[in-house]
Amino acid sequence: IAQGSAPRMVMQMVAAAIAVQPSVGTPALDRPSTSPPKSGLAFWHHFFASSPPPPPPSAAAYPSALSFDRSFLFGVATAPAHVEDNLHDAWLPFCNTTELHPNGRPHCHAWRTTPRAAERLRFWSEPEAEIGLAAALNSGVFRMGVDWSRLAPTSPSAFPNASAPVAPACSAFCEAREEAKVGASPGAPPEGCACSGVQDFVALARYREIVGMAKAKGMKVVLTLFHHSLPKWALADGGWTNGALVDYFAAFSADVVDALAADTEFLITFNEPTVFAMLTHCAGIWPPGPKKSTSQGLRCLAPIVGDYARAVWNIQAAHRAVYADAKARGRGSALKIGVAHNVGYNVAEHVWDEAATAVAKALLKFSFIDAIRDTLDFCGLNYYGKEITRGGSIAIRDDEEYSESGRVVYPAGLYSLLKDFDERYRDDETSTIQSYIVTENGISDASDVMRPAYIVEHLLAVARAVDEGVPVSGYLHWTISDNWEWADGYCPKFGLVDVDRADNLRRHRRPSFALFRDIVAKRRVTVPQREDAWAQVQAAVAAGATHRFCRADDGQSSLDAAIERPFSDKDWRFSAAEAEVDRQKEARSQTQKHTSAVTDSVAEVTSTINQTIWGMWDSIPGQDEVNAGVYNTLNDTMLGLGHAIWGNWLDSNEEVLEAAVVEGREV
Repeated sequence: IAQGSAPRMVMQMVAAAIAVQPSVGTPALDRPSTSPPKSGLAFWHHFFASSPPPPPPSAAAYPSALSFDRSFLFGVATAPAHVEDNLHDAWLPFCNTTELHPNGRPHCHAWRTTPRAAERLRFWSEPEAEIGLAAALNSGVFRMGVDWSRLAPTSPSAFPNASAPVAPACSAFCEAREEAKVGASPGAPPEGCACSGVQDFVALARYREIVGMAKAKGMKVVLTLFHHSLPKWALADGGWTNGALVDYFAAFSADVVDALAADTEFLITFNEPTVFAMLTHCAGIWPPGPKKSTSQGLRCLAPIVGDYARAVWNIQAAHRAVYADAKARGRGSALKIGVAHNVGYNVAEHVWDEAATAVAKALLKFSFIDAIRDTLDFCGLNYYGKEITRGGSIAIRDDEEYSESGRVVYPAGLYSLLKDFDERYRDDETSTIQSYIVTENGISDASDVMRPAYIVEHLLAVARAVDEGVPVSGYLHWTISDNWEWADGYCPKFGLVDVDRADNLRRHRRPSFALFRDIVAKRRVTVPQREDAWAQVQAAVAAGATHRFCRADDGQSSLDAAIERPFSDKDWRFSAAEAEVDRQKEARSQTQKHTSAVTDSVAEVTSTINQTIWGMWDSIPGQDEVNAGVYNTLNDTMLGLGHAIWGNWLDSNEEVLEAAVVEGREV
């Protein structure tokens, strides 16, 4: 799971950037729906009726369960940096130091105040604990990953630059490494050189053991190659903005696939790549830091030349290289290859928040998948909830229910996004996407009051999408046990299992563990399960109970210690009718953005000015070190120009826009 700050960072930066680059927008969904006829299941108006549901007209008319096909995959998901001990990745020093953070605050909240923080869940030394719990859940799928920094701790860049006396030693080492791929490591490389690909084959053999443990429990394996954790040497070389990483990652991946493909059914090349690029390169709240200013964030988002565009471009190239290599070597027939793409349901609180919301969608929703849609066997979607844009941030409202991580609980968003992606790629002749897998879905909720209803309602949303023809082949719950959540630290509790870190990581199964186990075992969600889960939420509301909350009032910052927030009385259960209304509203919003001649004209003029001025700026030598003052002045001028153009236009048309949104008319 991503920390959840990528849309927040986008809102903060592009609330200004949209004024400078108003031509950016979410691509229109220009393909009509081609969903096949419904399957005729006669329970939707009962399961998905607006709350409170009416009493059933008769017992016979009220179905007892919603069943999933036997081919549907149920499972759980985790990742190396979340759970592995003895992992000396870039996150460890980042969380343990305050040197690069403004005001000396910790980079990772709820980290240094947490017992055994660096041990995470000891999955490297004790994988049996998590795998055993996954099997106890009747999981048919276990999602895990390999950590690049563990398998390649040394930069490969030293080898081609090695001096002549060292080069023969490097060559000998690399030859020994090739011979050791199925055995022990050839040892440490000579000083000053390293090979590309996997370097520590002892560690690779350990991963093979762990995969074997999952297989021995009867679970299919979904293996992730990159999950938000770059080797320290890669960060020092510029991270994914450095094109050399494409070949390094391809070589690393080839070694991993050679070793583990025989026991792996699904391969995820990248987890949430747009989130990683945004939070690492534009926001600076992930390693290596430091936190970026708004003006630095705007430069990062510049098309083509900005760090975000460069990083995403290189990640796309790396994915393509891994996909092509696996297919060329015959791995593709049995091994299904895809990505796990983060999608939130982003909406604007007010009409004047539409611009920032549109840019966030343009950057984070379809663009990455558009670029690699011809090299995907499946598309994984990670979904956690809705985020409401307010100004340059995310709104925290009293009339919505939130997870501990600050996401609005909104099951209908998962249904809408599955429909959106299917409609976008179903008739695209260049797309190779065969199915969708919900590769992550879960809620941070230590109270376990909301989690049972959250699981049930999101599964109902998936079932509705399947019934309407969306080829969803699986659902993976995030996650098994409470783990470390990036810069949010250990504050959010996502696990079906509580972890007592003060008592040697002792596990305690939450009530939701039994619910999910029963759903998976019987492959169905029953009416009593839905009613009981929602009754639990209503009881907490009636009692005036509170739950933990790990997000600050600004909607962005994390907290070292959770605060208490009352349970909301809002009915957030899945409603197909509500979801369809929201989808139609979204479609109208897109039509408005793409049919306004005035908007297009202003966008073209300001975009041209923007590209011209920033092009001149990029041609100035040493601008980063010498001309910071000039840059800030130029940035302020561009923001002023954008606000002047768009502010005046919005002010003069505010009543028209507001009425159009309310009445559903096109502008």
